[in-house]
Amino acid sequence: MPVCQNCTRKWSWFDSLKNLLTFRNSMKCNHCGEIQYQSRSSRTRMSLFFCLPILILPFSVMFHLSLTSVLWLEIAFVLITLSIMPLFLKLTNKDEPLW
Repeated sequence: MPVCQNCTRKWSWFDSLKNLLTFRNSMKCNHCGEIQYQSRSSRTRMSLFFCLPILILPFSVMFHLSLTSVLWLEIAFVLITLSIMPLFLKLTNKDEPLW
């Protein structure tokens, strides 16, 4: 779980997910109120997580899955991806460039 770089308190899973789903560069710590940013390595990992549900599509064509089963698999993968994303969130005090 992410740790605030100012007050060194651990964020909860729900707070982390809520801040990730706002799609903003800055995240406000619920404990001290300071602005935190997602680290460069964390942003790279998150972008890979968003690609995971897309990987189902080639397998669905290979195994001739029905549209209903593909939709259920996609929903399951999206929920799994959303549930593990807060575990890989790392915070920093400065807004680091991605490149």
